[in-house]
Amino acid sequence: MILILGAVVFDLGIQASMIAHQSIVYGLDPTARSRLNALLLGTMFVGMSVGSALGSIALDRFGWRGVGVFGSVAAAAALLLHLRSHKG
Repeated sequence: MILILGAVVFDLGIQASMIAHQSIVYGLDPTARSRLNALLLGTMFVGMSVGSALGSIALDRFGWRGVGVFGSVAAAAALLLHLRSHKG
């Protein structure tokens, strides 16, 4: 049950992130929406693929604890990048 709930919450988070990022991209340059959206989706695909590969390596070498640490470090790095880019 917890696994199903976690998967649903994770999927909702991904969908919310997608909507937020696309609204930012669509606000940049209305004449380049399709190109910017393609760049966004391509970058997200590559990022998710690399994350999946690194998560598999962490699972193989360190078990679930390694996957948890990797996910936490990746989330912290994303938060730091976000905060750094919005510095006033």
